Amino acid sequence: MFFIRRSFCLYLILFFVLLLPRSLWSALPLLPEGMVLIPAGFFEMGLDDLPPDSPWGQENAKPKHSVLVPGFFIDRYEVTYGDYVKVDKTHVLENYPKNIPVTMVTWRDADRYCSALGKRLPTEAEWEKAARGKDGRIYPWGNTFDPEKSNIGKTPKVGGSFPEDKSPYGVFDMAGNVSEWTDSWYRPYPGNTYKSPGYGIFQKVVRGGAFNANRHFADEMFAQVTFRNYNRPHIAGSDNGFRCARSTLE
Repeated sequence: MFFIRRSFCLYLILFFVLLLPRSLWSALPLLPEGMVLIPAGFFEMGLDDLPPDSPWGQENAKPKHSVLVPGFFIDRYEVTYGDYVKVDKTHVLENYPKNIPVTMVTWRDADRYCSALGKRLPTEAEWEKAARGKDGRIYPWGNTFDPEKSNIGKTPKVGGSFPEDKSPYGVFDMAGNVSEWTDSWYRPYPGNTYKSPGYGIFQKVVRGGAFNANRHFADEMFAQVTFRNYNRPHIAGSDNGFRCARSTLE
């Protein structure tokens, strides 16, 4: 009788052990196609000191500060021209391959596209966390600049063509290919005293390095995950694109 009861208890324990992972997985948000889950939590945003190989300052990226970011999804790759024109058929880029990231889109264009798919543009903090992870790295691949690891100083490429330009979460092309619109207005970080000419004049933050057909002496800075650029919402750029995001609670 004791053996039967003991066996029953063991089977019961085994049943719940096998059931537990399934219950945990069922509590996780379903992963939308083509997106990556960035879990909720704090990360270190910005910087205090310049990376040793950086030829330029990033005064607008100071100081380093801890930011709590709720969980969200972000596109694994930048939005392609082919996907974009399925929503906006008026956007014509002559002789432009459909599998290359779309360019010449304003912030408003990008916002409308993401909204049409039930998504949105990522905030600046979301973008940096997705590119940087939690270990404070300077580039998606680590802390040492290598111009061959991302699409800078070249021509636009299919997303994922540079496998080392991949963040700790598996998001591609955040150091190169096209620079990307975010949903955030260009403002100083808390405690920042730098007087940027773009602060307070209705500019949206643009993040990430871009292909730029010719190499630039400041490419090291452009490729850094902390680099902050900006543009007016109605302006479109020849190397400026975007990717979409979505909150996990939606």
